[in-house]
Amino acid sequence: MKTPMLPLVHSLPLPRVGRPVLIVWLFVAIVLCLMGLTIYGSRLVSAGRTYLAIESERAKAEKDAVYHLVRFATDGNEDDFLAFERAMAKIDKAKGLRRLPVAGFASAERVTRLSSSADALVAQMPDIAAKLRTGSVEGFDAVNRVHRLNLRLAPLEDELAAEVDAILATVHSALASGILAITALLVVAGILASRRFLAQNDRLQQTLAESENQLRHMVEAAPLPLLIVRATDKRLLYVNERALEQFGLDVDGALSRTFEDFHVDPATRARLAEAISRHGTVRDFEVQLRDAKGKEFWVLLSAQPLRFLGVVCLLIALADIDERKRLQDDMRRKAMHDPLTGLPNRAMFMESLERAIAKARRRSSRFSVCFIDLDRFKEVNDTMGHPAGDALLLEVSKRLIAAVRQSDLVARLAGDEFVVLVEEHGGPEEVMIVAQKVLSALARPFRIDWREARISGSIGVANFPEDGADLATLVRHADVAMYQAKERGRNNFQFYSEEVNDVSRQRLELDKRLRGALERGELFLEYQPEIDLASGRAVGVEALVRWRDPVAGVVMPATFLPLAEETGMIVALGEWVLDRALADLRAWHDVGLDLSLSVNLSPRQLQQSNLVNVVELVLARHGVQPSRLRVEITEATLLQEPDVVQRALVGLRALGVEIAIDAFGLGYSALGLMRGLPVNVVKIDKSLVSACPNKRECAAMVQAASALSRGLGMRLVAGGVETEEQRQSVRTLGCDGMQGYFAARPTDAAGIAAMMRAAAEQTLFA
Repeated sequence: MKTPMLPLVHSLPLPRVGRPVLIVWLFVAIVLCLMGLTIYGSRLVSAGRTYLAIESERAKAEKDAVYHLVRFATDGNEDDFLAFERAMAKIDKAKGLRRLPVAGFASAERVTRLSSSADALVAQMPDIAAKLRTGSVEGFDAVNRVHRLNLRLAPLEDELAAEVDAILATVHSALASGILAITALLVVAGILASRRFLAQNDRLQQTLAESENQLRHMVEAAPLPLLIVRATDKRLLYVNERALEQFGLDVDGALSRTFEDFHVDPATRARLAEAISRHGTVRDFEVQLRDAKGKEFWVLLSAQPLRFLGVVCLLIALADIDERKRLQDDMRRKAMHDPLTGLPNRAMFMESLERAIAKARRRSSRFSVCFIDLDRFKEVNDTMGHPAGDALLLEVSKRLIAAVRQSDLVARLAGDEFVVLVEEHGGPEEVMIVAQKVLSALARPFRIDWREARISGSIGVANFPEDGADLATLVRHADVAMYQAKERGRNNFQFYSEEVNDVSRQRLELDKRLRGALERGELFLEYQPEIDLASGRAVGVEALVRWRDPVAGVVMPATFLPLAEETGMIVALGEWVLDRALADLRAWHDVGLDLSLSVNLSPRQLQQSNLVNVVELVLARHGVQPSRLRVEITEATLLQEPDVVQRALVGLRALGVEIAIDAFGLGYSALGLMRGLPVNVVKIDKSLVSACPNKRECAAMVQAASALSRGLGMRLVAGGVETEEQRQSVRTLGCDGMQGYFAARPTDAAGIAAMMRAAAEQTLFA
């Protein structure tokens, strides 16, 4: 549940800010005026001094002009005339530069009139000089005229200088008065503004104090843990009662700490600081904290800035989500672990494998994946029940953990499939040691519900990077190697190789084609007759399944039935064979052919709890008497699963179906094992039949089997009879019937009907 941050609401209004702004602008205007007057005064003084300097230079030039003109009139020296002209040029230049810095005053007007009068008098001297050069005037007269001009110019210059000095003094006085007035205004305004600002500051401090008290009250009354921390160093400045309880602290202990002291993960602390620095606030940030006693808990953290005690702080609210996080972690643990064994499941193994690949690439190291499939686990599960199977899986997981290294990962993928991730090993030798320890651990008997169960394991090993540089390839190749271990007798381990992969690829392709064979109608049946040796007529047929593979042609059962048995397809395939064969038997009976039918059952079919019900339903569907059906199992199946076989055979026999043991003599050849089993027929394996004419021990075994079977009320049938000599031998040794190419080759249902009709015709005409 998301908890919003508490708004910081103030009950008192803050001071208005309009008047202080106006006062500030007034101060700015006064200062600008003062600066303007100062600059203007400086420029005016500078201009006045420049004017006086120009006037001084002009007065000197006038004196020089008078002096050289008098000398030229007296001596007629041309140099004096040139010097006169130079002096007049300076006068003209000074006249052009001369500008009075002030205007509009009476003194300024007098200065202008005096300057004009002086300029008029000076203007007469060039005329006098020109007349002297042309001889129009006598030298003595020219000197007198110049002397008179000089007498008039001297007082004008003195008066002009005095007026300019007076003007500058007046301007200086005015500027000084203005500056003093503005400065006084500035001082008065500053005093008034300071008093106003001080009053406003007092009101503001009072408002802030009341706001802080209000904030304290809100924080203290809040239902969530709230903390106020200084933004710069995260020092705790205020903590409410809920926060003190959450962290197990008193007030003094809390105020002596920083908020960063409570963080568990430094990386999370850094991400939180970055988020606050970037956005200023955070909302619902998941973080794990630790209280004063070290107890860790999860919270949703929200923070927003505020001012407290005159500094920038953060108001932090904490919402406890510890229980929710605990539930999430529990859900993740359940999602990533097998509920029965507690081992990592497929999802967690795949994540671990990805990390192992990344680490191995960085370090240029090796690791191995060991796929483990339990042999004969399904037999235990079916015979002892699913609770016993679960107990066995739990015990297997414990033994696997004890067998591998502490650094290795053991996971349960599904069912009876486990995997071991062997990281950072020194080579195949170390992996072989781990695999052998696993096999040894699984080979020891398991005690389940006071009963003993024996299983083994088939292990496939794929190495990184030789057998695959990515997750999918490694897993696939370890699986391929595991199936190769099963094909080589189980209870062993195999390393992946390209040769193994080729075999597995062929097997996989065969498996893919076989899975759709039923739907595509590629399976068909042939029947091999069973001949009664006493009468020489066919008394029954054995159904033999064939596969018309579009790729490989007709495939014999020895090629595809083991694969169907391993993958579980044998159950559906067996039901189809039973249904098809009983349909043919019904058709033969309808045309008057008196035959019985034999159908082979595999170990996995016998493990089906509904086997008897399935057989009963198919018999009823086709209207065939149960006594006309015989099911055959191999001697090896009888030895592997005695309890399962006995339960299934007793049920079938109670239904009325005959029971036959096939391939007798290929295994233990012990009829004593059949005591207590409802067996009606024993079929001698063709390997024993073929040796009877030449090996006395084989003939003795058949003869002993014949005698024992008669004593047990069983029928003895010789399989694989291919010559007349073998027929005579098995008949002499006491066999009741035979099968084999000598009597007839397997054929389809129509061929059986034709053969039976031909045999009946021969009997009729004989």
